Amino acid sequence: MAESPVCNDISLISKGLYRIVNDVIGPECFVKLRRRRLQIDDVFANCDEAIEEYIITSGSRAEGFDFRSSDFDHTLVDRNVSVRTRSVPNTYKRTIVHMDTENVSPGYSFIRCFRYDNNNLNLKSALVLRGSYIYVSSKMIRESFLSTSISSVHGPCQTSTVQGYEHDFTYALKCPFWPEPAASFISRAQRQKWPSDELLTDVCQDGCLLVPINSKKQYYNDMIDLEWRISFSLAEKKLIYSVSQSQFLCYGLSKLFLNECLKKFFPFDDALCSYYIKTAVFWEISENPYSWSPYNFLFKFWNVFRRLINWVSKGYCPNFFIPENNMFYGKICGELQKTVLSKLRELYLDGYWSLLACTSMSATLSQLIVQPQIAELLSCDEAEYVPISEIELDKLKACFVFDRSCHIMDKDAVIRILRNTLNFHPESEEEIVVQRLRINHILQYYAERLFLSSKSCSNKNRTSHMYLKSAKGLLCRTKTKFCTNYFILIKQMYMTGNYQGTIDMIHYINHRIHSQLFTYTWSLDYFFMIVVDKSCETLIKSYILSSFDMYGDTSIDELDIECSAAIETQGILFIPPLVYLNLLLLLSYTRLCEYWRCCEVLDELHTIIHHDNGYHIPNFYKGISWEILGICQQICGDRLGAFQSYTYALDHKSNYFKEATISRMNTLSY
Repeated sequence: MAESPVCNDISLISKGLYRIVNDVIGPECFVKLRRRRLQIDDVFANCDEAIEEYIITSGSRAEGFDFRSSDFDHTLVDRNVSVRTRSVPNTYKRTIVHMDTENVSPGYSFIRCFRYDNNNLNLKSALVLRGSYIYVSSKMIRESFLSTSISSVHGPCQTSTVQGYEHDFTYALKCPFWPEPAASFISRAQRQKWPSDELLTDVCQDGCLLVPINSKKQYYNDMIDLEWRISFSLAEKKLIYSVSQSQFLCYGLSKLFLNECLKKFFPFDDALCSYYIKTAVFWEISENPYSWSPYNFLFKFWNVFRRLINWVSKGYCPNFFIPENNMFYGKICGELQKTVLSKLRELYLDGYWSLLACTSMSATLSQLIVQPQIAELLSCDEAEYVPISEIELDKLKACFVFDRSCHIMDKDAVIRILRNTLNFHPESEEEIVVQRLRINHILQYYAERLFLSSKSCSNKNRTSHMYLKSAKGLLCRTKTKFCTNYFILIKQMYMTGNYQGTIDMIHYINHRIHSQLFTYTWSLDYFFMIVVDKSCETLIKSYILSSFDMYGDTSIDELDIECSAAIETQGILFIPPLVYLNLLLLLSYTRLCEYWRCCEVLDELHTIIHHDNGYHIPNFYKGISWEILGICQQICGDRLGAFQSYTYALDHKSNYFKEATISRMNTLSY
């Protein structure tokens, strides 16, 4: 590595780099908050035991990262399958399977079935006979699981894009014991003192997961489709949670370097992936668990990078839990191995200058390299670096802790999940907030169903009025008057023909937004500027969720074709609240024949979309925003403006309803 002749400069650059990465990734309090948020989400998502699978969230987001490229990994664990170490009597009601790790690729296992539940159709259809044993085929399970999705497929995962973020869903079986092939991890941890004895016990008691994907080895073709990969994602998450901020930031810098530098040269997934980076960091921490600080931060990063280069040169990447499992096998070999090795060595010889390829920190880092002395102006004390007050942190918890939708399909499920949520006893402030938000979300959903019942009811008098009254009661009489309740009421007022009521309610909401009584922003800096003097209770009531979500049966007629097109690609249509409010306002004025007011609303909407700096309309929502502007312009007779807006919508990368946009453009005539 090319080093500066002055060692002190390296130390200064290391300290400065630590602070820069800390600013990019976030301080420790933010990291813990992100982790806690997803943990609580999982608690409430899994409170309904009637559902056959429960969710375990992992991946970069669950680890505490908030990069735009960070994904959500959701493992759906089958509740009805019990994994055992040996044969058991057939007295259990659940499916009983046995984990068999003999004569199989390292890091993989066969699954023998001793008893199956006839109600578990997925597993039953995947049973195959080999010799005298019945096995569960990973290939059949994977095909069955993936066939239910309209999303893309990556390995054993369904990959769906929601609001611009990738969500990977994987089917898995829970193994409640530590697998025998990973026994060397225990002895190594005891010898190297990482993880600690207490954490090691906790990790081993949590067991592992079995994921339906086979190895790349082909030496027993008749059994290859029966292999299941042993996943240690539960253990990995616990280990990541236990590391120091210096170690976590080194992991984060390595991920940044991979995503913003290395993948420019190797864009294909099989070349280098973040799991190799994580493995290298684990090995580095395991061998040197205590000597981590901002002062040797750069040195530790280069150790991780050097380890990765060494693995590529040997063509062998040892799994952290089962070192016999070479994760490069069948992936980094031959000409690809030579190409990757050559580029990694080239970047390594460039020294810390190669880090300038990381766009998220290149500007500040270039100044630091030229003038290392500016690092003295930056504090590197983890205990002192707290960018926001405790009060502001509480507000952040209240407002951002819950935005995962829980979409329920029938009345019985609504009642069951609501009962389970009410029976849950929260033990922290965050859990109390999430419980209240979740209860309100369930009531919102049920209210929407009641509104739909009133709309489709053949008896338009008494029965319809009863549905409407019940729905409004759910939204208006909750203990906390959530702002999002007003949005649902506005939509239903419009759908039931109460146009003047729609207009009045929208003006009321707009007044509260402009008075900062309702909080709606995508910028954390702007958010903190708004919430300085507000209580946590006020923010819980006033915060507007990031988007207004529409499904096929809850869409207004004017957006039917957009909703239908979006459902085919994403299953849902997301609309920024301010854009949606202005659409309903213009439509209501049109119904009341107040056309001059329609022009005022159109001008306001045009200004919002053209001049918003990301506070209210993030880039992912620009496509639908341009689409709605075009609809409003077409309604007002501005066909040329509508065509231009539709063109912008069609060209925008966030447009996942292109068929609807093309259909709109075809309706324009000149």
